Amino acid sequence: MFLICGSGRSGTSAVARLLHEAGISMGHDLIEADESNAEGYFEERAIVELNDVILRDAGLGPWFTTASREVVLTAARLHGEAMRALAAEATPGWKDPRFSWTLEAWMEVLPERPRVIVCLRSPAEVVASTLRYYGLEAGEASAAVEHTWRCEYERLLEIIDAYALDAICIEYAQLVAEPEAVIAPLARFVGRALGGGGVRRDLKHHAAPVPAEFAELYARVAALGTA
Repeated sequence: MFLICGSGRSGTSAVARLLHEAGISMGHDLIEADESNAEGYFEERAIVELNDVILRDAGLGPWFTTASREVVLTAARLHGEAMRALAAEATPGWKDPRFSWTLEAWMEVLPERPRVIVCLRSPAEVVASTLRYYGLEAGEASAAVEHTWRCEYERLLEIIDAYALDAICIEYAQLVAEPEAVIAPLARFVGRALGGGGVRRDLKHHAAPVPAEFAELYARVAALGTA
């Protein structure tokens, strides 16, 4: 089973679309495309809704919040029955940026160890894209997005390392600039031929380097799957 995650606005929908078009089912009831994502989200509605509830119960959501692994697991176990029911009917792929927080909890109910596809984008671009998407002003909102970006990737690396999970990183900037070069290792990872013709370069509205304070963490995430 493949789980696609990473910070929001980091190309998770584009990667999920690649798998979907290659015949890897991403869910039974996918959230519809809309004006904010014309190509589609490729997210199982029930998974997204349950992840939202888990994060709310763990105290995540408001700006600058975080939660320990223990807090997230405790919050998730309150919904164990619903999680097990969804896991029992899981399709081969699920995508939700919120797996950056809930991955460990889902591992307790999934029928097999998931292989993890981590989408990565410069936090400066994530900030710009998020502000544009939600119509926010720079300042405190920018700092909050940066805080979330750091916490999500630190948690993902911690869980991937703790459970020795198979994982690969897909850098959004490279996916848009050189889709064939990025898709080739992803195809090997999922064991399926993937087409790169559908990668939309015109949907990338921001270009910014990785700020120095995030460079070390970015590099560690980017190295996933390269060893």
